Amino acid sequence: MPVFTPDDLMAGKRPTGKVVIYDDDHYYMGGVQAELLAGEGLEVTIITPSAYLSDWTVNTLEQHVIHRKLAEMGVNIVLNRGVTEIAKDHVVSNCSYTEMVQPFAADAVVMVSSRLERNGVYRDLKTREAEWSDAGIKSVQIIGDANAPGPIAWATYAGHRYARELDEPGTGDAPSFRREVAALAPE
Repeated sequence: MPVFTPDDLMAGKRPTGKVVIYDDDHYYMGGVQAELLAGEGLEVTIITPSAYLSDWTVNTLEQHVIHRKLAEMGVNIVLNRGVTEIAKDHVVSNCSYTEMVQPFAADAVVMVSSRLERNGVYRDLKTREAEWSDAGIKSVQIIGDANAPGPIAWATYAGHRYARELDEPGTGDAPSFRREVAALAPE
């Protein structure tokens, strides 16, 4: 069974035939991949262990739009199910609640799940820490996907925070910037 990742699809590689997308990311990526492939005429089934497709987008008020669009495109949306086996011509899906299994025919699978950080540059720099002061470097921090892969919004936040905290003492998990919140006067 050919197995693809979102990175493969973004690099132009394409599955053919019936495609099962396993979405354990719960944000926008699984839906985007389903829209791409369905828009190219492939028969797409998207399986997620969540009760909602693109579950995290409930927080951004986009979930219903994503679900409706994919349903209108003919994507088979399968909720509350995982994937326990990838076979030659199908995947085996288990119910999140009962563990009852069901096969789904497939010619290819796209896995939208955990990714690994790529922190080689950071590790290489840390081995040369003794040379930093000679080069005027006060600190080196690991941020964004090099630290822990996540949505683009998280990488943007990490970059913003890094710029504000550059060469400052660490604040741990507390944000280094103030968030302005309007206070209401008591009546």
